[in-house]
Amino acid sequence: MNEPRKLRVAIVGCGQIADAHLQEVRKLPAAQVVAVCDRYPDLARQAAERFGVPGVFDDVGKMLAESHPDVVHVTTPPHSHAPLARQALAAGTHVYVEKPFTVDAAEADAVFEAARAAGRLVCAGHDQLFDPSWLELRRRFRDGELGQAVHVDSIFGYDLSGSFGRVMFSDPGHWLHRLPGGLFHNNISHAVYKITDFLPDERPRVWATWFGDPDRPSGPPTELRVMLQGAEVSATILFSSRARPVQKLARVYGTKQCVEADLDARVIRRYRPVGAPGPFAKIAAPLSDLSEATRSAARNAWRFLRSDLHYFAGMNELFRQFYRAIRDGGESPTPERDVRRVTAIMDAIFATAREGQPPAAVGGQPAASANGRPATAQEVVR
Repeated sequence: MNEPRKLRVAIVGCGQIADAHLQEVRKLPAAQVVAVCDRYPDLARQAAERFGVPGVFDDVGKMLAESHPDVVHVTTPPHSHAPLARQALAAGTHVYVEKPFTVDAAEADAVFEAARAAGRLVCAGHDQLFDPSWLELRRRFRDGELGQAVHVDSIFGYDLSGSFGRVMFSDPGHWLHRLPGGLFHNNISHAVYKITDFLPDERPRVWATWFGDPDRPSGPPTELRVMLQGAEVSATILFSSRARPVQKLARVYGTKQCVEADLDARVIRRYRPVGAPGPFAKIAAPLSDLSEATRSAARNAWRFLRSDLHYFAGMNELFRQFYRAIRDGGESPTPERDVRRVTAIMDAIFATAREGQPPAAVGGQPAASANGRPATAQEVVR
């Protein structure tokens, strides 16, 4: 029996995240990278040389016409995501778009409309939903261990001490400063989609504020705080470039217990009521924590011994599911409704933080209090 033809993959944008894409696609037997493209030819050439890619381009149209990819990965700065995705869809390719999916919800709608017109799939780079630790948290929720979800805390730490931070602070013309959400726009989707995984509301109420580093009074905002309120689930986002250690984790509070996923350490922590009476609870609780830590350490050690402990494991799994959907005629692993909700919530966060408005409902309208007037921040978070 003949093996199915490998999907032909092209990467547009050869910056830092493109290396992760090239590395993870290379691990998948169902696909091969046939072309890389960047407006700066040297970047495309060095990526091709390091990963053995035969096609090198500095023009997307020419790449699409000559390399005939089945899938295009868009790994360029966010303001170019929508036009490049639409161009690739019009050429008949499926498209994977790095986070953030688009600059705003209107652009997201245009991309999905183009995908429907072309009969092609679109996948958003929500890879942390496919990380082993997040999948384990979701499994526990599905099995009923948490009960009903009532609140989610999503924490996203960012280290600005490296080269990216230096460029951001020193170059006022950097593309990051032109995004509606600035620094946060490029990263906050990771924190938001972990929340929307448990908060189903189309239009949750949103309150947000941002501020800068006091040591850089003339610099851009680098700290963001967000509160979201749905019908049954509330949530908070802490985005910090100052807090140490730098963390990426989320904690889901349920009616039975609370579970935390630490994506950097790939550790699951469970917090549940301690049935032991009085002082015995102060012994039982640490023992429970120790048991959870031991299980996580053993699981990670086993993955390490199997050479299966990878930083981009979630990205690899998302690619795998996306390619399978393409081959089998299935649905994208990141549904349109979910991607659009994340983008619309980001729009509301940035509008509220930027303009200092009363808390905004997703869609741009101020959240209303019980008597119909615009709600105050206190009313929204109450």
